[in-house]
Amino acid sequence: MIFNRVNIPSIAQGNLANLSELERNLIRTLDSVMSNLFVILARGITFQDNLECVFIDYTSNGVVNTEDTVAHTLGKIPTGFITARIDKAGIVYDGGTTWTKTNIYLKCSAATAVTRIVLF
Repeated sequence: MIFNRVNIPSIAQGNLANLSELERNLIRTLDSVMSNLFVILARGITFQDNLECVFIDYTSNGVVNTEDTVAHTLGKIPTGFITARIDKAGIVYDGGTTWTKTNIYLKCSAATAVTRIVLF
């Protein structure tokens, strides 16, 4: 589907001088919202548009089932994660240490597994 941007001020053109300041501000706000919506729809909706999340690349250490500290930039204490990709048979799971605004703690059942996780 192709989304065509609607130029809100042009719809009201000619009438702008007759509008109140509140009405002109509303038109400017609607135009700004339409511009932002157009940018999002033109590039396609992403996972991050729908979920407050970050993608993290994580490689488990060389000893299976031992805890790794993984830094993140979510800006808050995460509530969970999804393993989006892993390069070998293994399971990534919570390491048990309490997560913080800057670090999570993970374990993996495979040594040196290269993973990509979605942290939310």
